[in-house]
Amino acid sequence: MNRILIVDDELSMLRGIEFYLQENTNYHILTASDREKALDILESNEIDLVVTDLMLPDINDGLHIMETAKKQWYLPTVLAMTAFESVENAVNAMKAGADDFVSKGFGLDELSLRIENLLKKKKQVDQLSIENRILRETIQRQFSDFKIIGQSPKMLDLMKKVQKVAADARSTCLIEGESGTGKDLVARTVHILSVRKNAPFVPINCAAIPENLIESELFGHEKGAFTGAYSTKQGKFEHAQGGIIFLDEIGELPFTLQVRLLRVLEERSFYRIGGKQAIDVDVMVISATNQDLKKLVNNGKFREDLYFRLNVINMVVPPLRERRQDIPQLAEFFLEKFNRERNKQLKFSGKTLELLETYDFPGNVRELRNIIEDAFVFTDGELIHPENLTFRRPDMSGSVSGDHHSIQFPAHIHRLTRKKAQALFEREYYRRLVEGTYWNIHEAAKIAGHTREWLSKKLKKLGLKNVN
Repeated sequence: MNRILIVDDELSMLRGIEFYLQENTNYHILTASDREKALDILESNEIDLVVTDLMLPDINDGLHIMETAKKQWYLPTVLAMTAFESVENAVNAMKAGADDFVSKGFGLDELSLRIENLLKKKKQVDQLSIENRILRETIQRQFSDFKIIGQSPKMLDLMKKVQKVAADARSTCLIEGESGTGKDLVARTVHILSVRKNAPFVPINCAAIPENLIESELFGHEKGAFTGAYSTKQGKFEHAQGGIIFLDEIGELPFTLQVRLLRVLEERSFYRIGGKQAIDVDVMVISATNQDLKKLVNNGKFREDLYFRLNVINMVVPPLRERRQDIPQLAEFFLEKFNRERNKQLKFSGKTLELLETYDFPGNVRELRNIIEDAFVFTDGELIHPENLTFRRPDMSGSVSGDHHSIQFPAHIHRLTRKKAQALFEREYYRRLVEGTYWNIHEAAKIAGHTREWLSKKLKKLGLKNVN
């Protein structure tokens, strides 16, 4: 449904336009008779089209409304009206961002046609914007300075597999590995090296989307398919046409959707929710998981037929502790990146690199990167020494090592009300819980005895989020 804001200080004109446009069931009409109310509506609603009088009663009011509308993140289309048609008024309106200009001598049928044409153009522009954004993000990722690094035997074997998978670029592939090993980077590398590199790479985290939305996110929906479906929406599979779709944390895909995904993989086509026309799709599907899918299959939580269909080609990204010889090269890579971005010239001492090689890195490459960035920020001078490294391995007491990372309870906690003290403890508990699992929400929820959905809502309520 298109949201249209009508602004006019002449109430008879305002009501006449409102009543006429309300006959179109695809329009949701909002009205304002002055600048202040119009600005409030623009700030609190996602408006598709603004139809505003240029003189309210002053021309500056109309121009201000148009300029404000064009600054909104949702970028509405603007149609300017005026009772005093002149070249100067038209120029002023266009400078303020108006997409069309009409004299108040118009008929309502003409106004309706102008609105319909503007909304049609907006839809085309929005679609083009989505396609351009996906292509731009794909290109940025292709030429970013993140790359697979390592000369250890396991990583060399993995890169040989990546090259062969990229050369084929058709078979489904399952990437397994612990959290933080770089499974998404492996998938992106396949994309960059493949013949699909000029088409989109579309990632989707199956654990991050609520169960009631993920079907629409993957396959899209038709207008009116369910309450709130005001317009047709393309899903991720359509956005990935010709390219690669990356289904991260595939073990979290709801059981009810696993049948649909299996059908897409087998038939290479799908239906939008509420759709009657099959949509053919040419995409390579890469999935990833840090869970034991075989165990999930045995426990009846993951379909066996889907597991085998996803696991046509299997790649395992080794944990960092199993390729320690790659640690110095990775550390130097991250340090060089931070130096370049922040215009510094820091270096590692020999003992620092030796110390890094002795650590197990339960958070893998992600943890190594965080440790290097932490040392980069807190190091005074040009050399990073062992004492500048902060290892944040959680211990049995739930505390976290590292002086400037531990948050202590205030000495006056006994003077707080019990409710405030409990709130303080609760926030600290959940902070340490997710940091201790390196923000693996699935694992943290299992430790705490919660569902993943409940824990996600709790973290949001507490204002805790992963900043890495």
